Amino acid sequence: MGVPSEKPPDPACSPKRRQILAGARQVFAEMGFERASVDLIAARTGVSKATLYNHFHDKKALFVACFSEEADALRERVREALLCEPEGALGPALQTVGEQLLAMVLAPAIVSLYRHTSTEAARFPEIGQMLFERGPALMFAGIAGYLQRWVARGALRITDVPAAAVQFLMLCHGDLGLRSQLGILRYPADDEIREVVRGAVAVFVRAYASP
Repeated sequence: MGVPSEKPPDPACSPKRRQILAGARQVFAEMGFERASVDLIAARTGVSKATLYNHFHDKKALFVACFSEEADALRERVREALLCEPEGALGPALQTVGEQLLAMVLAPAIVSLYRHTSTEAARFPEIGQMLFERGPALMFAGIAGYLQRWVARGALRITDVPAAAVQFLMLCHGDLGLRSQLGILRYPADDEIREVVRGAVAVFVRAYASP
């Protein structure tokens, strides 16, 4: 009996593909889709155009892959942040989760991702849909699951948990999301995040904490 052959490497995870995506992401972030040429992306990533086209059908496919990868990475970080079980006092626990989530969505790489997606959404509506499904929609669902565990403990009284999850994240955003999109949020923003989330948690607890 022969030795079983090793499973061939997944081309989607190849070092060359990751190299192309890293360089392309920088170019798209700097120039947007329209001005970013395949020649420039190939030069920035250190590969030939032929190699680039071996991995991606065209510039649009490369653009979508860049943002898909960023969205998937965000999804995984959100999932890990919301796996925690309720413990301790409600307010401090919500404060910790709120700060973690807001720090993720205000990270410069994610802000750039949403900014450029908004710019190109009219051209490629599937990108906007993909980003919403893999980003905010999953974040809302994760928050809803986390809040539901507090409801089960009797600390929160919520009749529409999915709606409350949206409210919680939007309260935590405050004006920081808009300021980041406009490029006027100063980094590091830890102190501002902490203060905005503190106010959000106070409002949320007053609205939903069990008597």
